[in-house]
Amino acid sequence: MKNRSGIAGYGFRQARTRTLIQLGGLIEKAGLFEAVGLIPGSDLQKDPQMQEIALGLLGAFIEIKRDLQKGEASLELWKLKAQAFLNEASKAPLKFRSEEEKEINTGANIACELL
Repeated sequence: MKNRSGIAGYGFRQARTRTLIQLGGLIEKAGLFEAVGLIPGSDLQKDPQMQEIALGLLGAFIEIKRDLQKGEASLELWKLKAQAFLNEASKAPLKFRSEEEKEINTGANIACELL
């Protein structure tokens, strides 16, 4: 059985997981962890404080989706802003707290290069 991406079964699960990890890397790279008080490694489902943050982020993502569907937001404009952000960030050396963080940021960089 194949999905929209044309990948079947277990391969789809692996590809989906990779994409979700890369999205997490983009969220971290954008500075949302610090901006909303998200503590890396926290359980967003079990920790009551993190549940509140997760709900807020989900609301923001729903709002982004709504704005895109209504034509009130522009993915093209966001791409330009992201590129400017990455260009500015590339001037400063990257510092990673852990090997895991390095892998996440590498995934985010790969995702951004595809934009």
